[in-house]
Amino acid sequence: MDGFKPYITGDGSVGLYSDEFDDIYHSGYGALSEAYEKFVFPVETNKNCLNVLDVCFGLGYNSKAFLNYYGKNKKINFDCLDINKNLFFLSPFIKTNHTLKDYFRKNNNDSKYVKLGKYKRYKIDNWVNHLLIKNLYQKFGDDFYDKNFLLKDKFRPFFDPAIINFDKFYKDCGYKTTKKQIKLAYLHNIYYRYLSKRYKYLFSDNIKFNFYIDDARKTIKTLDREYDVIFLDAFTTNKCPQLWSLDFIKELYRLTAPDGVLLTYSNSVLVRNTMIESGYFAGKIINEDNKQIGTVCSKSESKIKHHLNDYEIGLLKTRAGIPYRDENLSQTSSVIIHNRELEVENSNLISSSRYIKSKGVLK
Repeated sequence: MDGFKPYITGDGSVGLYSDEFDDIYHSGYGALSEAYEKFVFPVETNKNCLNVLDVCFGLGYNSKAFLNYYGKNKKINFDCLDINKNLFFLSPFIKTNHTLKDYFRKNNNDSKYVKLGKYKRYKIDNWVNHLLIKNLYQKFGDDFYDKNFLLKDKFRPFFDPAIINFDKFYKDCGYKTTKKQIKLAYLHNIYYRYLSKRYKYLFSDNIKFNFYIDDARKTIKTLDREYDVIFLDAFTTNKCPQLWSLDFIKELYRLTAPDGVLLTYSNSVLVRNTMIESGYFAGKIINEDNKQIGTVCSKSESKIKHHLNDYEIGLLKTRAGIPYRDENLSQTSSVIIHNRELEVENSNLISSSRYIKSKGVLK
């Protein structure tokens, strides 16, 4: 876990801090709560076959929560993008079936990453991580065996022992030595013999994970399927502007099914205006406390449950709504930020602060 600092978030699930981006991967209120409330519950679909694009897979909370919620009765293909292969490898081992003990352990973590909130009992069932391990072995083979991070004592509180034991069993019972042509049949038998028959639906290959390790801007150009659900969970706009640029969002729009949805945690004026300029209809994700917690976008206006009001639409037309631009999807983050600063400086649009003041609204 070099370059990452794990910590217990406000709902007891594990979050990560990135040294490289000097930012957290997950909400301090709760990594698992965020996944369900911002990326799973807002999706309302009756489709039996779904294509899901997960941009910035990270620890996989969004895809795993989605699979846990929908996977028992649907056929789902996940295309997962991340620039760091180690995050894929960490994903199935991170403890998600948290306990009150885990929740209170947050007091022993760096408090700047953690925010107090409601304790919610969201979880990921073990079969989801079992299935993810199966797909990781199939994709990475021997490379997936090198998991030295599991041996470090300081990280053990953040890993699920049951999943580690399953991985050991999976490895020690002959996966490596079994001939290639009978591996799938062998692993099928492991599931059937050692997992509950309640999970029989796992054996039908209804769930498929594809992993893409590269700059998402490069990968996105190679994809050509229509996605029913897109998760955009990149670092904040000032940390990772390349994945919020108008040019990148247009690629996501190209890949969105006519009735598909894109979901993100961001409420940013910049992000929402970029979505609209790319062709999407954009609306709000509202939680049970009637608070805005994210943005939902679609090619179909009927998929937007909570529309932006007149004030919010007006705010998009201020300088704050000027999008990042990344021609050819190849510029560095510093260049993208600098170019937008110049565009804002030379713009004739009203500033957001002046607009807010004119409407008599406090920030």
